[in-house]
Amino acid sequence: MRTSLHWILTAAGAAFLLGSLAAPVRADILYVSNYGFNTIQKFTSDGVGTVFADAGDGLNSPGRLAFDSVGNLYVANGGSTILKLTPDGVSSVFADASDGLNGAGGLAFDGAGNLFVVTGNDTILKLTPDGLGSVFADASDGVNGLTSLAFDRAGNLYGTSYYGKMIEKFTPDGVGSVFADASGGLIVPISLAFDTAGNLFVENGFAEIVKFTSSGARSYFAGFGIDNHPVGIAFDSVGNLFVANSGSNSIGKFTPDGGDSWFAHGIWNGLYNPVDLAFTNDAGVPLLQPGGRLIPEPSTLALLGLGLPALLCLSRSRRRAG
Repeated sequence: MRTSLHWILTAAGAAFLLGSLAAPVRADILYVSNYGFNTIQKFTSDGVGTVFADAGDGLNSPGRLAFDSVGNLYVANGGSTILKLTPDGVSSVFADASDGLNGAGGLAFDGAGNLFVVTGNDTILKLTPDGLGSVFADASDGVNGLTSLAFDRAGNLYGTSYYGKMIEKFTPDGVGSVFADASGGLIVPISLAFDTAGNLFVENGFAEIVKFTSSGARSYFAGFGIDNHPVGIAFDSVGNLFVANSGSNSIGKFTPDGGDSWFAHGIWNGLYNPVDLAFTNDAGVPLLQPGGRLIPEPSTLALLGLGLPALLCLSRSRRRAG
């Protein structure tokens, strides 16, 4: 009987600890680039918004966003500048034309901390953590009017080609190929994001979001609740998909099963031509690593650190008693 009770307690404890990985304790914080107001707006999980940074911090028509692994926010800022904002809001220029930028569009970090940037001359620029730039891929590799970037779990880089009506895929070595195109139902793909299962979600223009499995199988995900000018998309920690609706100055929210609602709406909430979205927890830790792998919450790590040794000790003591 004691042996059965031991295994029940051990299994229950393990299930609790593992479950904590899938259900972060902390609340999410949403960051939104507002092209019209020259601000980065910060929203708590219940939709309360404040200004995180503005023109006084150097923002000028802010566009695409990306967090590095320690919580610094990078902003494609106006023409040929990438602005870096620390968690405390201290701003500095991370890269500009002298680093090879010719316009700055989609941003994405790889697992090594390199920042990949779409530039205005059909080039993907790779910037090291020190800001040193080199060409990762260009028109000769198939780069064609990309607007958004995201990495999968294997380190492949995906980009939405607005003008080419396709999703392009680049290996870690920069070899390009077409992942999906108009024959697969793409209209004017603008933004993309991976969920934690490795599925690729694409804002497909004309108020539609489509989903692609890793093998390229396409399905319709959602449409109602998106205006005719959606731009950035991003997932929160529990799989809800958020959409920046530039035309209606709003943020839409979709549950994993496609149910829709408004998260924030209107100029009175600080939204004016919102362009892109990015999430952290309330400690400033980015929710997602490249490819959609969740970073465990600090409280989860502490729980694991305390709980797993306790389970092992319990197991050993039961064996001795037996």
